[in-house]
Amino acid sequence: APNTFPYRELAAADYVVVEVEDTGSGIAPDVLKKIFEPFFTTKEVGKGTGLGLSMVYGIIKQTGGFIFCDSEVGKGSTFRIFLPRHIAEAKKAAEPGEA
Repeated sequence: APNTFPYRELAAADYVVVEVEDTGSGIAPDVLKKIFEPFFTTKEVGKGTGLGLSMVYGIIKQTGGFIFCDSEVGKGSTFRIFLPRHIAEAKKAAEPGEA
């Protein structure tokens, strides 16, 4: 159904979303399933370690966030990063006599 939220594993909370989209060649569905795995790469031997997206995934998860990728071959990819919104606590005014 249109207008349904596609990210079921996303816990209900306030998030800041960073969205990065390109119009490149896209990512095939069989590859898309593996892109966050350590050492997975589509580059030729010696051209990459396959750690970039794995590290991004780890950092985002450590913050309590989520990352998702939607891609269509021939049209491009969209990465959406959901980070927990931080609300700074208001600083309490110093009580008289406190220094």
